[in-house]
Parts: sequence; structure tokens; C-alpha cells
Amino acid sequence: MKSSVTSNPLSHKLSVKGWPEGLRLPAPIQWGVLFLLPLSIAGYWLVSKLSMLPASSWDFTLYPGALLAAILLVPLNWWLESVKWAELLPWAPMGRRMREVLYGTAWSMVGPLRLGAGIGRLTAMRPKERNMALRAFATASVSQWWCTITAAAIGLLCSKFYLAGSSVLLISAVTIGLYFGWSPSFWHRIKGTPLLRQWGMSRKIATVRRRRALNLSVARFFVMLFQFVLLLNAFGHLSVLQHSVERFFIQGQGAALTWGLTSLAPMPAFGDLGLREAAAIAAISAPTPHDMTAIVGATFTLWLINLFIPAMVGVVWHGMTRRKSAAKGTIFGA
Repeated sequence: MKSSVTSNPLSHKLSVKGWPEGLRLPAPIQWGVLFLLPLSIAGYWLVSKLSMLPASSWDFTLYPGALLAAILLVPLNWWLESVKWAELLPWAPMGRRMREVLYGTAWSMVGPLRLGAGIGRLTAMRPKERNMALRAFATASVSQWWCTITAAAIGLLCSKFYLAGSSVLLISAVTIGLYFGWSPSFWHRIKGTPLLRQWGMSRKIATVRRRRALNLSVARFFVMLFQFVLLLNAFGHLSVLQHSVERFFIQGQGAALTWGLTSLAPMPAFGDLGLREAAAIAAISAPTPHDMTAIVGATFTLWLINLFIPAMVGVVWHGMTRRKSAAKGTIFGA
């Protein structure tokens, strides 16, 4: 049995080009448009904003209780994602599924869109499981994306951007309908396009499993939202507001809009580092220079505890498993 990733539909289902073939653009131009251009624009805008701040605004008063609470939620965050992965692929131990998820996180740091995470998860699996895993990854991605755009729509409505919020909410409604099997005439014309191929694969998963995956995605989104709010408070964001409910509402609304903006990035890489900070500054209220630096500190810390450290754990765990499998002479991933 071949263990190469190229021996199954992964080679065309998860094309890392991420660009319509009909355009026939050279690869360097594709990478420039999809990666370097958005990263350069976000980086320039972020640096220009931060360079105007006084040096005193970088003097943080860190609140360790909120920081510790956000860190303690990291295992819950990735446990929920692993439970969702195990729900969609139920024939293996939970430990193996968690290892695959964390190893996929490491790949997501450098992979285009969410395809890096998918390729990472699949390479950590047995070759015979990979075709089914493609459908599982598509389902997990679509369900989590629905949470992101729905929360962004609510955030836009709360910010009184009624037209934009209603438009995104309409997309959310169409999304959830397609996710659960709605098949309007336009779907049959577009379901085979590269950008919507994951939707077609996700609809092949049993409806009951798709429903559970969606519930887990919603729970995970609230955990991440709570983490973001905790970290904003850990860095003293909006500390001038005495009413905690008002502060939490503004922060939660801004966090939802931040993820909505980053979901539009054509090709996030290295965990959206740089893009997240720029989006957060654009989306979250920052009436003072200190509030702006608090947003940057909270966003970077969230990236560090939720992505970078779990990714390193995944790499080490996967490497140890691979060495053990090689020592026993078993098939990798068993």
C-alpha cells in the first residue's frame, strides 16, 4: 500500500494553488497576489498606525488573572476541535485524532487558506483513511466558517452597518441551507468549481454527524471569543469604561469582526500573523493609544497560545509517534 499523499485524490482535491485554472497565471504571480500583496498592505498599514503612537502607550499593566484564564481555555479549544474531528472520523482512538489535529495546526501556519491544516491532518493519517478524511475536513472547515461569518454579520448589525450585516447574514443563511442538503438550481451549476469543492465533499457526510460538527464548531467559537475578550482585558483594553458589560460587549463585537475580516484574506499564512493585528485594530474600538497597543498585545498573545504553541506540540507529538512506529516496524500512522 502506498503511503504517498499523491497516490489519492488529495493531489487535486486540495490543490495548494488556490487559483482558478482558467486564468493560467504563472506561479510566482499567483503567490504574489495571494500572499505577498495582502500581507504587504496589512503590514504597511499596521506599521504606519503603530509608528504614530507615543512610546508610553507600550507600557502595559498586565492583569495575570485574565491571562491565566485565557491560557487555561487552550486545551478546551483544541479538545473541542479534536472531538469534532473524531465525530467525523469515529473509528480511531481520541488520542490519535487529537495528534492529527495538532499536526494539522502546524501545517496551517505555512499552508494557503485552510488547506495547510487539511494536508497536515491527512499526512498524519493512515493512507487508507485519507479519502474519507477529505470529506471530514471539508465538513469541519465549512461548519467553522459558518460560525465566523454569522458572528461577523451580528457584529456588523450591532455596529449599525445594516446593509453589510444583512448581506452577510443572507450568505450565512444560504450557507447553512447548503450545509444541511439544500440543493437549489444554482448549486448544481457551481458545486464543481474549485472554490466550492469542499462543500460538495462535506454533503457526503451523514446529516447527524454534520449537525454534531456544527454544534461543536459553535461551542469552539464561543471559547475562542471568550479567550479574545479575556486577553483584551488582560492588557487593559478599554479600562476607562467602568461598566464591565459594556466593555465586554464592545470587545466581543470587535473580536467577531476581526475574524470576519481575516476570513476574507486570500491566503493567510503563519497563522494570519500580521493580518490579525491589522484586522483587530480596524475592527475593535481603540479610543486611546494604550487601547491600540492593548489590542496588538492581546491579538499576538492569542496567536501564540492558540496556534504557535499547539503547533509545536503537534510537531513534537507527531515526530515521537513516527519514531515509535518506525522502531516497531509498523505502518506509519498506525
